[in-house]
Amino acid sequence: MVQYTCYSKSDRTHISSFWLTLTACLFMWVLPLTGCSSPSRSNTQPQQTKGNSKLKVINIGHQNGTPGLNLLKARKNLEQRFISEGIAVKWIEFQGGPPMMEAMAANSVDIGNVGNLPPIFAQVGNNPIVYVAATGSNAGAQAIIVKKDSPIKSLADLKGKKVAIQKGTALHYLILKVLEKAGLTLNDIQPVYLSIPESQVAFEGGKVDALPIGDPYLAKKELAQEIRVLVRGNEVAPQRAFYIATRTFAENHPELVRVILEEQKKAEEWAKANPGEVAKLLAEQTKYDTTVVEWALKKRPYFGVFDMTDEYINEQQQVADLFYNQKLIPKPIQVKDDVWVAQFSKIIPNTSSQKN
Repeated sequence: MVQYTCYSKSDRTHISSFWLTLTACLFMWVLPLTGCSSPSRSNTQPQQTKGNSKLKVINIGHQNGTPGLNLLKARKNLEQRFISEGIAVKWIEFQGGPPMMEAMAANSVDIGNVGNLPPIFAQVGNNPIVYVAATGSNAGAQAIIVKKDSPIKSLADLKGKKVAIQKGTALHYLILKVLEKAGLTLNDIQPVYLSIPESQVAFEGGKVDALPIGDPYLAKKELAQEIRVLVRGNEVAPQRAFYIATRTFAENHPELVRVILEEQKKAEEWAKANPGEVAKLLAEQTKYDTTVVEWALKKRPYFGVFDMTDEYINEQQQVADLFYNQKLIPKPIQVKDDVWVAQFSKIIPNTSSQKN
């Protein structure tokens, strides 16, 4: 799995020239999205049409540390439902949304669950993806943290400090909104561009002063009383994740999209009634202690599976506009252009909007 880390070679934690680095990072991010192909999927299989029974494997992307699809994976509901049709389910784990979007561009993942920013970068790179569903708000599971003994006491104190930024992820959006709330910009801090795992290592080693992060890492640090929370995501801006599919998969196999989303909804309904079992299952999937998972689950509701209403489309458009206006993406995009509205309304009827 390829992860892009963009920062100075002479000092891995200090960015001496923000705009030069950002330009390089963006080029590295967009290029794979426009140029990747996967011989194993795109060149050896015939073009599939709706209802084509030749599909034998569904590749589903999921992220370590997020409950949604990890719960479905642990329950094995999809495997049981597809066995009579001769369809296997292949689960592919990622450490963040950006590499999952790259895998979709390479036609190696059919459907997955990511935060709000990865699909925007995918749209910028002309990656043929579609939004097939939205989750509830997950902003409460994210925060900007500092070490317990850090001299940083307020958002204004971030000025001049080294702050980890996980480029192209929902945490990237979080830090922009936090800086906006504090009356600061990226030029007022020292951004250190790292992947999510690398940013955790940098924080542990004192290489960055502040870290945008989410559960279960956040929950683990809170339980250990090793950090202070400067601000939580739900105090700054609404955020949610999305179920994203390749356009080819969604258009050729709408019935499979329906089944996946149906089973995800069932898994979450089961989870509400079985919190103890859920914590054990997710602990096995994420490799975190059960107590950490239980703590994380108490702080936020299950995400839910909701149709792409105008509310969610407009919310996501605001994210895209913010990044374009700050010259963090090279062109404007329209979220609605890649929303699977017509087909989706037939797949999950009677779903209602979920407020933040």
